[in-house]
Amino acid sequence: MRKAILFSFFIVAALSLHAQYRSERYDTSYYISYRHKLTLGAIAAKKNTVFKTDASSAENSLKYLSNSPGRLGISGSHDFVGLAATFGVGRLDPSYKPERGKTKQTNLQLSITGRKVLADIYFQNYKGLYVNSGYNIAPVGLPNYTRPDIETRLYGTTVNLIQNSRKFSAQAAFLLDAWQRRSAGSLLYGGEFFYGSAKGDSAFIPFQLKDEFPHANVSKLDFITFGPGVGYGYTLVVKKHFFATAIASFNADVSYIKEQDDNHTQHSFWKFNPNLKAKGAIGYNSENWGIAFSYVSNRLFFKGLEGDSRYLNYNDNYKLMYARRINAGKSIPKLTRFAGKIINKVGLGFLIN
Repeated sequence: MRKAILFSFFIVAALSLHAQYRSERYDTSYYISYRHKLTLGAIAAKKNTVFKTDASSAENSLKYLSNSPGRLGISGSHDFVGLAATFGVGRLDPSYKPERGKTKQTNLQLSITGRKVLADIYFQNYKGLYVNSGYNIAPVGLPNYTRPDIETRLYGTTVNLIQNSRKFSAQAAFLLDAWQRRSAGSLLYGGEFFYGSAKGDSAFIPFQLKDEFPHANVSKLDFITFGPGVGYGYTLVVKKHFFATAIASFNADVSYIKEQDDNHTQHSFWKFNPNLKAKGAIGYNSENWGIAFSYVSNRLFFKGLEGDSRYLNYNDNYKLMYARRINAGKSIPKLTRFAGKIINKVGLGFLIN
């Protein structure tokens, strides 16, 4: 039953709303839309979450990682609606090691990759992490130091508007339902808002390392961070078919942070914490099919109260996708138009128009 629920979560997490295309709204000499077709894809994906803490007095940073296998699946999209379903591959993923402990997770991520809008909405909960760093602190006979008690949460969204949407298409690189035929770039601007936390039954810093970190007794961290952002995206096209896309944005975030130590003493404070978002893809695209490898990173940086203590919470998503475009028939376009009418009625039409 639990596996069925998790499988449903992954299906919901992969549901994406994408902006509709109208030929008069973009320059067809730069890219061509195939939103009127049904785009079917095969995907291989890997998602990692990392909670990292550091200090200049420490020899190495202390990095806690999730231990989750990669996933295989299928996807389908028409116009602005997309659906994907994936399943874990277990030991077939060489980076997944059962001896690193079990990570329990809920990872719901809604991506809006539109003609004018780029947005990611996160609802994540990870529990059970392992250490991957330069420290030799693993118990005798075990390959890694594990913390089944450490739990991280992240809820929020980041949104960017694409200024030059007439010539630059993010969908062509990340969704493969359009074809960017000429190189183009665009300024992006927007903002983000996140709430998150990390906590453990004891301090994040293992007892063996307490003398290296000024915040060695901190066992819980809560944060709210928000601020405006600006960035740039560019796609380099070679011989009309080969492409490389890079999108990066800088966010001038202000953060409210609360630390709690083992004695339940709390300290709260405000700080300026600039953050970085990055996306990239390389691949081959044509009229009927395309293939792309993409990378998406969401990084949130925080300064602690004690000295130069630092925290970093980030998510890395890797995806290999092959897509083929076919005739959508009659029934699927009718369903899409019906969904579009509902979205317009609830006031979210700006996402698909």
